[in-house]
Amino acid sequence: MSTNPVPNANTNTTFKPVPWGKKYRTPLMNTAFWCFWIGFFLAHQGGVSNIDFMISLSYVVFTLACLVPLVTKK
Repeated sequence: MSTNPVPNANTNTTFKPVPWGKKYRTPLMNTAFWCFWIGFFLAHQGGVSNIDFMISLSYVVFTLACLVPLVTKK
């Protein structure tokens, strides 16, 4: 009769690796949320001050905020 060297260890199970999109979902969604707010601020300030660079930068930030949730699948 042999004893198991690790008590309560099931050696027949295998662990599936967690995809990075699921693993980092919360921080990435928080990043997307803040990118939307920064994009709105840049668009507003650029529109009020008539600065084309800030408006263009807001488009870039909005695009980033839209793409981040696409890569974080459930």
